[in-house]
Amino acid sequence: MPRALSHPWSLAATIVFWWGAFVIVQSAERLFLVATTLGQERPSAATLAKTLLTGLRADLIVATAGILVAIVLGLVIGAAVALLRRRRIRRADAGSPWTRSVWAAGLVMALVMLAVTTVDMGYYHYSGQRLDLVFLEYVSDVFAQAGDAQVAGSQVARQTAAELRERSKWAMHVAAFVGSMALALAVWWFAFARWIRPLLRRCETAAPWVTAVVLALGLVWTGTGFQREASLDAQRVSISSSTYYTLAQNPFWYIAANVERAVETRVAGTERELLRLMPEQTAVQQAREIIAPGAEFPSSRYPLVHSTTGPPGVRLDRPDGRRPNVLMIFVEGLDRRFLDQTVRGVRVTPFLDRLRGESVYFEHFFANGGSTFHGLFASFCSELPRIGFAAIRTHTGNDFLCLPAALRRGGYWTEMVIGQNRDRGQSRFGLFMARNGLDALLDEGDFGPKAPRGRLGVLDSGLFDLMRARIASLQAGERPFFLTTLTTSTHHPFKIPDNHPDVRVLREDPDRYLRALRYLDVELERFLTGLRRDGLLRNTVVVVLGDHGRHEKSGRADVERRVGHFLAPLFIWLDESLRQPTTFRPRTVSMIASQVDLPPTILSMSGLMPAVSPFIGRDISCALVTDCQQDNAAYFTSHYDNLVGVAERDGIWLYSFSTGKLEQIDLAASSAPRLRTASDPDAAPRQQRLLSVYVAANLLLDRNRLWSSKEFAAQPSDITASTRRPSSGSR
Repeated sequence: MPRALSHPWSLAATIVFWWGAFVIVQSAERLFLVATTLGQERPSAATLAKTLLTGLRADLIVATAGILVAIVLGLVIGAAVALLRRRRIRRADAGSPWTRSVWAAGLVMALVMLAVTTVDMGYYHYSGQRLDLVFLEYVSDVFAQAGDAQVAGSQVARQTAAELRERSKWAMHVAAFVGSMALALAVWWFAFARWIRPLLRRCETAAPWVTAVVLALGLVWTGTGFQREASLDAQRVSISSSTYYTLAQNPFWYIAANVERAVETRVAGTERELLRLMPEQTAVQQAREIIAPGAEFPSSRYPLVHSTTGPPGVRLDRPDGRRPNVLMIFVEGLDRRFLDQTVRGVRVTPFLDRLRGESVYFEHFFANGGSTFHGLFASFCSELPRIGFAAIRTHTGNDFLCLPAALRRGGYWTEMVIGQNRDRGQSRFGLFMARNGLDALLDEGDFGPKAPRGRLGVLDSGLFDLMRARIASLQAGERPFFLTTLTTSTHHPFKIPDNHPDVRVLREDPDRYLRALRYLDVELERFLTGLRRDGLLRNTVVVVLGDHGRHEKSGRADVERRVGHFLAPLFIWLDESLRQPTTFRPRTVSMIASQVDLPPTILSMSGLMPAVSPFIGRDISCALVTDCQQDNAAYFTSHYDNLVGVAERDGIWLYSFSTGKLEQIDLAASSAPRLRTASDPDAAPRQQRLLSVYVAANLLLDRNRLWSSKEFAAQPSDITASTRRPSSGSR
């Protein structure tokens, strides 16, 4: 037994010592990671301070949870020991096993924390991520294949062996971490023995009950901060730098969240429900033929990863070799049915109507999901949304190949500006985007106190003001940039200022969406016109689209109201410096397209399309100059109506899981639906295609079998730009 236990410890001293040790272990790891992170990105003093304070609060909460587990475990063991002692010899100090058991349980918990933080340190140093599902699956694969005779030839074995051969690179790093951790714990041991324990002894002697109450309240405060959602504050914190936002997080929360998701998936029986619709092998085979006909599929473990197929798209080359900037604007709930409309003598979207004539406009564009995070997932990662909570929330630890990450590998600075909190509604959006390629995410906390705000967040006028400032800063840099945003004002309850005469007129209309849409159009015109006038759109592709159609069910018939969630428009506009007769011809195109087509299209335009990808969508950049991809289709899912659908040249097909009915309507969703039966020779293949894509995509999503960043290179051969982040990246 340690000398520190040669004199009896009280239960209070035991709790305080191990609680402090748990905090020290976690905080010492974060400080060590700061030292390694400074070489990647230099933060401002404010960013570093916020990172450390946010991390400390998370560490306090986890430390309190750890000490509570130790207390419960110790008391259970202590009860058993005390019971045995009472039976054998009844001694006056029969209560001593309680404290000793809690002390021993605290030691076990400390060793577990040391092991987890050591592994997390190594994984962060290697990947820049906390312990996520990818790592947990890697460990599981190592153990699963340990007894396999073929293990030497497996991907996991090759990967593990290669990393072990690099021990000279990580041995010194691990040694430095162990040394710093030992020093931190030694300082805590000395401080506790010299000052804290004597103080506790005096307090317990003078007022034992008061000491016990203060200790209990202290645990409550550090565990919850007296706030019901205090544990979520680390996810909500406005740290713009994705590097330092990730650093502020706690590895134990990552592990808990991934385990929780795995348990929820198993309990919910999602996989069983999917396999009832169609066998896995059938679904995957048919999905391959639909997604990339004629392509090679190099992996059985990731069965939808395929080689790039089809004719080459439009590449926006410049004589100076610089890649184009990309400005992507998601307009909340932008429904194409409400464009080019006049209501009460007011043109609702005059700017967007003019922009249509200056852009390549897709009149048959569809959102792949009916809500914001479903739409953003499809648009960034070219994967189909699931029914239920969006994958951004439920699959944060999964491995994807998303547009920001692919662009960043090609030398782009990637950034997003939103007017809401990054974790609104516990969406985990900040965590997802930090893991999937954003260098920076500016949210509501990055706006000044005078920024105009509505119920949902910063209004569009304030959002576009900050966007303009960011574009001016990024245009002054040397790297191409990908900058995206999501507006707020066209979201219910449509609380917007009425300082424009058209907005005041439209206040008389019972449909409040119209006046919000007019306000958005005014602010978007001010924003884009000003940028163009001042030369801030040079070498820039501008993409404007809806994250989905209207939230509210709008339409003359039930089927139109259901389909309306997906009727979002798409505008692609190019700056004059990028326009050539062979690269851009403004017009309206009638091809079918959807949000999943955006990543391959933008990567192709930038010359960064990887040789293999998991993308569900296709490169449609050919539509910038000619009619093409006439066989393209748009698949979508609705968590509102529990249905899946596909838009093809002959109309929209909807399959309802609730009723088992298959309906067909025209592409404008304006005609009466036609009910189709399974015996119909046209209907049966459509239903099969719908279900195969839905089943395959969801099965592989839940199993984390869509993509592997380690197994696939994901870098085209012509990438030569540096991916080093700017030293001033403190935003």
